[in-house]
Amino acid sequence: MYQYLTWDMFLAWVPFIISSTIRYVSNKKLTRLSIAFIGVMCGGWLFFLPNSAYLFTEILHAFRYFNPQGESKFWVHIDFWYSLTLTFVVAIVGLVLSICSIHQIHRLLNKRLSRFSSMLVVGVILLLSSVGVYIGRFNRWNSWDVLRQPGLILKDIMTDLSAGNSILVEFVAMIFVIQIFGYITLRILMGKSSNI
Repeated sequence: MYQYLTWDMFLAWVPFIISSTIRYVSNKKLTRLSIAFIGVMCGGWLFFLPNSAYLFTEILHAFRYFNPQGESKFWVHIDFWYSLTLTFVVAIVGLVLSICSIHQIHRLLNKRLSRFSSMLVVGVILLLSSVGVYIGRFNRWNSWDVLRQPGLILKDIMTDLSAGNSILVEFVAMIFVIQIFGYITLRILMGKSSNI
């Protein structure tokens, strides 16, 4: 019942692979072709980045198959703990991939922008990623739909914003704070480096 996680895990690795490629290419001698390649890769990275943090929302599937109003408490069954452990590990892996990928891009930004500007860009990236997680979880759009049907995605966001019972703002804020917390934790664990 958790086979879909294989595809989700693959998509979560894509931004990290892309940011690693960007870092590798940018550390070589830059040419017009490599700069163009980096630009295209950055666009692709931004589109795929929400797939990593999206894994955090897979925790909900731990509760999906259990009735909270049932006769017996669902948390005394080992099946629940298997499901919770699996989805929790997947969520942690997704968040780690997301913040490590952003960290790679942040290091590159620091080489070309002021510290404040690069932090501002990272903040915008985290916000866009959080919106992307919402779009994926609730509107069920994929990364490639941003290019194929941007108008419909924007329409869905506007509809959700205007709905009286919308959780868009709260959900995006929650994912944003979780990613910020993860990112700050990574920086603290790595220690104060001149490259950060």
